[in-house]
Amino acid sequence: MNHILAALDPADHDALTTDLRVEHFDSGHVLHEADEPLDHAYFPYDAVVAHSAEQDAGPAVETATIGREGVVSATALIGDDRPFERAVVQLSGQIAVLPAKAVSALHDRSHAFRRLLGAYVQAYAAQMAQSALCSASHSSEARLSRWLLMCVDRTGMTGPLPADSGMLGRLLGVGRPTVTVVTGTLQTAGLIRSAREGITIVDREGLEEACCDCYGRVRRVYDRLLPHARR
Repeated sequence: MNHILAALDPADHDALTTDLRVEHFDSGHVLHEADEPLDHAYFPYDAVVAHSAEQDAGPAVETATIGREGVVSATALIGDDRPFERAVVQLSGQIAVLPAKAVSALHDRSHAFRRLLGAYVQAYAAQMAQSALCSASHSSEARLSRWLLMCVDRTGMTGPLPADSGMLGRLLGVGRPTVTVVTGTLQTAGLIRSAREGITIVDREGLEEACCDCYGRVRRVYDRLLPHARR
């Protein structure tokens, strides 16, 4: 279940239920492009969605990921309806889809929903700030550890995370040979198991120790701002 939807007041939840549908989206599916009107709101259940910023020349750069703790492109639902970023499904799974206008209308009339969505936007901003620091300051091993832990938190998956070297290379901003070295380092340390079907966390406690402090800082922000959204 999506944590934001689960934390809605009963009346607010009922107001959205008639328009809600749950769909399965495959990895690579584009939910929306940047600077285009947002027609739908997406609340991931067990999928992970990546936001990316575009540039005139060169590849897009991933800026943040969203899972069951939040909603895709939340700022476009409470202000201008043209999201700044592109949103692509990174890990396949189920996502609740709602008309963007229905979510915006509920935001306008429900004080409780405004507070809930506002708290999420604040937590998301903290995540983006910490991610920028992490990308500039920390090793590929620490950043991959952080991403794996976040994915498990956001999907609830206990089996392999279906992440290939191409995806991890784009995530870390490195080439495939470096991805092989990084995953090999974590596997040799007994923290993960990398196989054709994906990456499995073998020692979560050890992976948290190998991770930079960015993971814990962001998680504490979400727990503080959205204590009722994790049930």
